[in-house]
Amino acid sequence: MCVLGAICIGVLFFFSQKHSPQFDTPAQIAEKSKKFYPEETPSPTATSSAQTKTASSSAQTQLSFADQNKLYGPCAVVPTLFYHHIQDLDQAKAAGHAQFTVGPQFFRKQMQYLKDHQYTVITMQSLIDFFDHGTKLAKKPVLITVDDGYDDFANFGVPILREFQYPSTLFTPTGLIQNPGYLTWGKLNEFGHDSTVLVANHTWSHHNMQAGNNVVEHEITTAEKQLKDHGFDSPKVFAYPYGLVGEYAKTVLAREGYLLAFTTQKGAVQCKKQRLILPRFRIGNTQLSAYGL
Repeated sequence: MCVLGAICIGVLFFFSQKHSPQFDTPAQIAEKSKKFYPEETPSPTATSSAQTKTASSSAQTQLSFADQNKLYGPCAVVPTLFYHHIQDLDQAKAAGHAQFTVGPQFFRKQMQYLKDHQYTVITMQSLIDFFDHGTKLAKKPVLITVDDGYDDFANFGVPILREFQYPSTLFTPTGLIQNPGYLTWGKLNEFGHDSTVLVANHTWSHHNMQAGNNVVEHEITTAEKQLKDHGFDSPKVFAYPYGLVGEYAKTVLAREGYLLAFTTQKGAVQCKKQRLILPRFRIGNTQLSAYGL
């Protein structure tokens, strides 16, 4: 029992301020992301005949599909699309994250484009089965991923994906759930258990994975536990915040049994020996043909 009440209250306040988690808002994360996701014109590289940059090459040497398959295979051409916000563009501009937003009308057109051009949107399990068991992939396979767990995904992304019956993966920083601008566990439960949306690990607080070992360990394993506690995280896949890959992060992911991990490196060729540094295309408000599809 504390005798000096005022002093004790002050100590408790200091402790809570020092040790309470401080999470970034969506706008703050968008601001931090700008240096990693510069505004640019997408290049058409997502074809089997195109040369694709390998994530492990320090010189970023372009290799043919045949060369990648020989070095890192088995490989397959599986363009992986990734989004952040799916929201009205005027609202996104007012909120300060327009650069990271695809309007619902563009998103629906992009999903229609996949259908019209006979692409097959596959699950993460399909790619895992290809790597581990040689299971044949569907014709013209594509993966759809959404990062950061923003609340607009439930409002706009999920209804459109359900309209087309497309599976997707939502990479979720679990510590941000229940915060303003983010989804709640209740919302995740509404769509995350029907095999339509895979709710997957995107760290606890959206911390970059080139931090110290203790931070990296805490971020990955805390998120893993929270996802498991809510019945998610199966199969175990991961996306690096800001696309920043750390060697210790790869070690932790492998130890914890993660089967796939995605960067923001551009490319469409997914290879088994690079399964923890897989490429993706960041999609904007434009035709998917701009990305080689």
